[in-house]
Amino acid sequence: MTDICIVGAGPAGLVLALQLARAGADIVVVESSLTYKRSFRGESMQPDTVSIFKELGILDDLLAHGCLETHQMMLTERGKSLLTINYTGVPYRHKFVMDIPQPVLLEALKKRLETYPNCKMIRGATCEGLLWADNSVSGISYRLHDEKQPVNLLARLVIGADGRYSKVRDFSKLEWKKHAAARDVLWFKVPLPANAPDNTARIMIDGANHLILLPTFPDYYRAGINVPKGGFLALRRQGLESFYQLVEGIDAEFGQHVREHVKSWTDVHLLDIFTTTMPQWGREGLLLIGDAAHTVTPLLGQGVNLAIQDAMTLAPMLSRALEENGPDIRLCQAFQAKRQAEVDFVVNLQFRQEKLLGAHTPMQQILRRFNYSLLNQFTFIQRKINNRIAYRRQRQLQLFQEGSQP
Repeated sequence: MTDICIVGAGPAGLVLALQLARAGADIVVVESSLTYKRSFRGESMQPDTVSIFKELGILDDLLAHGCLETHQMMLTERGKSLLTINYTGVPYRHKFVMDIPQPVLLEALKKRLETYPNCKMIRGATCEGLLWADNSVSGISYRLHDEKQPVNLLARLVIGADGRYSKVRDFSKLEWKKHAAARDVLWFKVPLPANAPDNTARIMIDGANHLILLPTFPDYYRAGINVPKGGFLALRRQGLESFYQLVEGIDAEFGQHVREHVKSWTDVHLLDIFTTTMPQWGREGLLLIGDAAHTVTPLLGQGVNLAIQDAMTLAPMLSRALEENGPDIRLCQAFQAKRQAEVDFVVNLQFRQEKLLGAHTPMQQILRRFNYSLLNQFTFIQRKINNRIAYRRQRQLQLFQEGSQP
């Protein structure tokens, strides 16, 4: 029997484990992957999340490894600037988006966790089901990659932190819905061109098509181009030339750069774009966090940041519950109540941006230009968004400090 079983050793699961280990809880982290090798996972950390890394004591490790800083985002349509968001105005000490390979982040968290004997990590362990006591979750059943027989692990609370394709969510018997977007994204990496704007993320629009260029450590663009939902197989059957032409249709010069560096379909990765919503993120004995509870689209790089913020919010609440009567459904409800507004804010913002980016008709595209130009002029709207995030982050820190007091 352990206090907390966390399924999933991604950023959210390890951040939560570290905070709970510091508070003295007994924790077991179960992770199916044997390595930290991950492709095209969330690597762009927003300024408020960079501040969290400072709180966790891992920022110096990340900076020592090396990272890439993004200071602004530019949105253009056929070469004409529509919107520029400058991160130097955010109310944080670290005024940039940090791009750091996810294995580096996970290794830094693991290094801290290894100093706590009350935290155990089991790698190569696939969750095969939940254990039930009446209508409550009492633990998990997992199987090691090199074993045939499953192992039962009892826990006072199971945390599902296993991402957008969460098995724990599937096993939970909770209601949830998947909302498919109108597009999928093809991700690929190319070296930064010589003329790439310094420290700048870019979204380049042409009609209903768009190209996303994210500066990526050490000197690459992590690039994404949209295709209609389910349209990848048809594009692939047409040959790699069709992919080149899709990119060139948005920016001919960058398209030539892609031709030089993307040599086969193995260099291109399909990301199925969808969101998930759940009326309840948990039940007795079980709580979901991050993408397992609220999958968001990759637009604006918010998924991993929301997940880490979930962990930071939950940690002090869970620490207090363990000291008192133990975690129960009231904890799940209180946690969701604290996080729902922020998640809804991001999801609604993404829905609006998805609609604008996918504008098909000339009138829709005129309205898109008007919307972005208006937002570009009224910078106080950007400050309002930044201040809202800052307030929530400061409140999370206060809750954690209160929960850490003896």
